[in-house]
Parts: sequence; structure tokens; C-alpha cells
Amino acid sequence: MTETFKEFKEHSVAEFFRKNKHMLGYSGKVRSLTTIVHELVTNSLDACEEAGILPEIKVEIEKLGTDHYKVAVEDNGPGIPLEFIPKVFGKMLAGSKMHRHIQSRGQQGIGAAGVLLFSQITTGKPLKITTSLGDGKIYEVEVKMDVEKNEGKIVSQKVIKGNWRGTRVEGEFKEVSYNRGEYGPFEYLRRISLATPHAKIILKDPYGEVVFDRVVNEIPGKPEEMKPHPYGLTVDELLYIARKTKSKKVSSMLVSELSRVSQRKIKELKNYMLRDLILTKFRDSIFFDKVVRLYLNYNIYSTLKKYKDYLTEDEINYVKTLIKSLPESLEELKDYVLKYLIMDYLFKKLSKDEIENIKNHFKKSPDKFIDWAEKNYLSATTINELNKKLRKIVKDPEEFLKKIKEKKLISEEELKKYEEKVEMILNKDPKNLSWEEAELIVRCLQNMEFKAPPTSGLRPIGAENIEKSLKEMLNPDFVKAITRNPKTYRGGIPFIVEVGLAYGGEAGRPGDEGRKMEIMRFANHVPLLYDASACGITKAVKSINWKRYGLRDDAPVTVFVNLISTFIPYTSAGKQAIACGENENEEIYNEIRHALMICARELEKYLARIRREMEEEKKRKYVLKYGKIFAEALANILNKPVKEIEEKVIKLLEG
Repeated sequence: MTETFKEFKEHSVAEFFRKNKHMLGYSGKVRSLTTIVHELVTNSLDACEEAGILPEIKVEIEKLGTDHYKVAVEDNGPGIPLEFIPKVFGKMLAGSKMHRHIQSRGQQGIGAAGVLLFSQITTGKPLKITTSLGDGKIYEVEVKMDVEKNEGKIVSQKVIKGNWRGTRVEGEFKEVSYNRGEYGPFEYLRRISLATPHAKIILKDPYGEVVFDRVVNEIPGKPEEMKPHPYGLTVDELLYIARKTKSKKVSSMLVSELSRVSQRKIKELKNYMLRDLILTKFRDSIFFDKVVRLYLNYNIYSTLKKYKDYLTEDEINYVKTLIKSLPESLEELKDYVLKYLIMDYLFKKLSKDEIENIKNHFKKSPDKFIDWAEKNYLSATTINELNKKLRKIVKDPEEFLKKIKEKKLISEEELKKYEEKVEMILNKDPKNLSWEEAELIVRCLQNMEFKAPPTSGLRPIGAENIEKSLKEMLNPDFVKAITRNPKTYRGGIPFIVEVGLAYGGEAGRPGDEGRKMEIMRFANHVPLLYDASACGITKAVKSINWKRYGLRDDAPVTVFVNLISTFIPYTSAGKQAIACGENENEEIYNEIRHALMICARELEKYLARIRREMEEEKKRKYVLKYGKIFAEALANILNKPVKEIEEKVIKLLEG
């Protein structure tokens, strides 16, 4: 047995990504170069914006040999203190963003270190960092990474005097290739300038120099750090907060560390915790079924009996197991209750023959049954009404306690003991909070009513700025943009969707047979060039019936979609696709669709007006063509000047 563990070794995160560089976006020659530019440019933009500086960024790409390039990115930002350079560029998962609930382009603390790692494993050379805080000292530093220790090391350093302020990162890379195609650095910078209208970006590449100038001169307001919302809280996260908090009590920790939790909500939480503790007390009692009926607003026992001929025996037994596991199993039980609420609706709506025809569908699992019912029978209004009922599945604590007292199932002495237990949990040192106690708190918080989280940590581009950028870049005949109101997904993570449509001019993707629809995807203002087919944004755009809005498949249209959030649900560490769809983070998916349809309706009006004008012009030309012929014949008959008759005929025909 010991032979098996002779080769057992620990590995650093840097070693992991050295062997799995494709997970960071280094998976092809063009894509790898684009990833390098992306990581360095987004770092520069974030640094400038956090310091309140209008960004001016220079990107230099120089060909040194076959698949061998030098890349330099220089900004006018605040600079980097010398002691932080090894951490910023040489240590994976180190940064100022991952632990904060705030909108930012980067989140994981991998980007800049990933650039150094890729340089090192393809050329063996360090990155050269030139930086200054504007204090008269300019540091020129070369940094390498100790992969085994996941640490950055300064291998050379010098200081020169000067008045410059900013940061320049320069490195050599092999196994990369450059072109100005739709997946390369040029297109990436073109798109990021579109989503960052206040930035000036200068690209110097083997083909010449291009300037993407700023179209607005105001830097957006700095987003504020946000506290976690109760609806998005997990047990593990609550225990993490408990270990880090300075609060002396669990109750004060909840108020100070979470969004929308006040002292009034703590009083309410006590009742919710009391309700759930009492329910747990009766779990092994002969009175448990009776207590469950007092706990739930929905008679689950009666429903199982009512539909026993339509459900599988396994499902009935499993739901009974969930009932026995309440309150811990409440969230899973809700899936089955929603299924039964839909069945109630269908049994009222459909005839007996129709019910028999679809009988086999009732035996599906809740998620598959609900998906089938939504596609075939349920309107959006009906779904909303059923979800409202579902949210009220459990009685309010006051009502539950009142009922359980009326039934004399608990004495005043027992009730007082449970009240004391709740007080003990909320008054204890957060560092001593157990998993079971944290689980109770999280479950109760998520059953309570809270306002949506504040959106002070989000900063959209703005519809007006998107329209300005699209006009400047594409010179379209029509442009419309919209910034939707903030929403939440996964219970409590705030997000905003921004959408723009540009038609005509240089809009659309050029092809052999003219221009076709082009989809520009962004997350926190950052372009997503790769993995389009796996991205929820692409799925949302393609789910729209564009013909309904008067658009052909080959229409010259650019679709702009920007998702903003404190936490972007990427599908992988490469951060090129958004995980959303009809059955995953559907709130994001639906918001994108709604925003697109609003813009599409405006485009439809524009196209209808253009078509009317074209038809009127065609009619006018038709009138002019045949009016002249008719006027000549009539002038001969009346023996009058042709011009005089022609004017009257055309006026008459034009109406």
C-alpha cells in the first residue's frame, strides 16, 4: 500500500495552470495572443478607472520571428508600488477583486500572472515591468515566476528619475500568431473601445498604427463594494464571514456583514428559527404529520392521495421521505409542489380525454415535467401566479406558533426553552458557529422577505454612450440601445443587461455575399470573442424570431449585448462564455431576450417607414413615367402645350 503513495506530491496552482494553460485561454496561436492583450489591457483599464483617470492605453505588437512576438501594453494609470510587482505578476490567485462584491473586468487574480507564466513556458524569459507612482522615481523591473512555490521573483531592478506616471508591461511570447481577423487582438481592441467609450486605445502592430479614440470625456463613477445578499448566501460563505468578522455576536454580524439585514429583520429571523426548531423537535413524534399540516400551506398528503394513479410509486415514496426530512428538505420539496400545482391547473383546464392523452407525462421528474408543461400549456402569467403560490408554501412563523399552541402540541415551558436556544445561537461568538446552526440561519433567511440587493456596485456603460460608440464605429442608418433595470439571479446576485442594435452602414459581419448579422458579446465591458456557440448570450440572440421584426438572415445588423454583475457566471476559467439559458440562470437569459425585443421593435418601425418611403418613391417614378406619355397624347387631342397638360396630369395622379 505504501508503494502507491511514494509518488504522492503536492502541486501549486501555478503548476496546475502550467500543464493546463488552455483553461486560461492559451489554446491556439491567435487566441493566445488575444488572451495576452486582453489580460494586460483589462488590468490597465481597471487600474485607471479605480484611480479616477481617463484611460489612455498603448498596445505594441512586434513580430520577432515565426510565431514569435513581442507585446507591450502601456497605460497612464496610477502605477504599481514596487513591493506589489512580484505578487501582481508572479502569484496566481492574488489580487484585490476576488474577495469583493464589486463589478470588475477581472475577478480571479490569474490574468497578469498567467501572462508571465505563458511567456516563461514559451520563451523562458521574464516580463519587463516599467512603473511609476508619479513621485519622480521610475522602476524598471524584470520578474519571473517560481512555479513550484507560486511566487514571483524580481530578477533585475533599477531606478531612474522622471516625471512619468503609469505602467508598461513588456514580454516575448512564442507559439502565438497575429492577424487583424475577427478573433485577433485588433478586433478585441476594436470591441473593447466600443464598450469603454471613455478610453483612448492606440494599437501599433505589423500593419501600422490605429487609434480608437474616446467618444466621451467623462469617466464612469466608481462602483461601490457590496455586501452579500441573504438570498445568494450559502452555509459555507456564512461560516467564512463568521471567521473573518469583527462582530462579537452572530446577530450583529448578520446586520453588519449582509445586505438588507436590519435589527428589525433579526427579530423576524428569531421567529423563523423558532418555527424550524419546533418542527425538527416533532420529527420522530407520532404528531409529526399533524405538525407538518400546520407548517405547510399546501396539503401535500391530500395531493399524493389525489394523484396516486398518475404518479410513480417511487415518486410518492420519495416525496414522503422529503416530508419526513423537513425543514431541511424544503427547497427540494418545492420542486415537487410546483409540479403538483401545475397538475392542479391542468386538471381544471383540460377535459378527461385530454388528461388521459398526456397521462404519461405526469410520471416525469419535476424539472422535465415543468419544462414540458411550460412549452405546451403555461403562459408567462400562469407561471408567475404559480410561483407566487409556491413562495407561500410555508406558514408565517406567527401563524404556525399560534396553531401549534391552539392544538396544545407544545407547552409554554418547552416554547421558552426553544426561544432561549435561538437567543443563544444569535448571541454566540460568530467564530463558534457550527455548521448546523449556520444551516438553520441561512435556510430561515432565504424563507424571509428581503428587498432586492442594492446596485451601487454596478456601473453600466449607458444606452446613450453605447449609441454614441456604435455610431462612431459603424456609421449605421439606425441605432438603438437600452440599459435594463437591475435584476438578480441565483436568488441574490445583482446584474444589469445592456443591449444595442445597429443597422446599415458598416454594421454586420462582412462575408462573400454581403453583410450578415454580427453578435458582439461583452461581460463587464470586456469583449468575448471565443466559445460563441457555448455562450448563453448567443443562444438568447438566436432564440429571437428576427423575421417577425422585418429582418432577413442576411441583414446588415450588429447586435451588442453587455452583461454587468458583481459575479459573472462564466462557463470556464477562460472567461469567454456566459452560463445562462432556459434552464440555467434563466433570469439573465430572459433579460437579454426582453431587451433585444424592445430594440427590435424600434428597428421594425424604422424598417417599415423605409419600406413605405421606398414604395412611395417607386409609385412616384411610375406616375412620372406614364404621366408624361398620357400628357403628350392628351395635349394632341386638346391641341394644347404638352408642358401645361403634363403638370396638371402629374399633379392629379400624385393625388
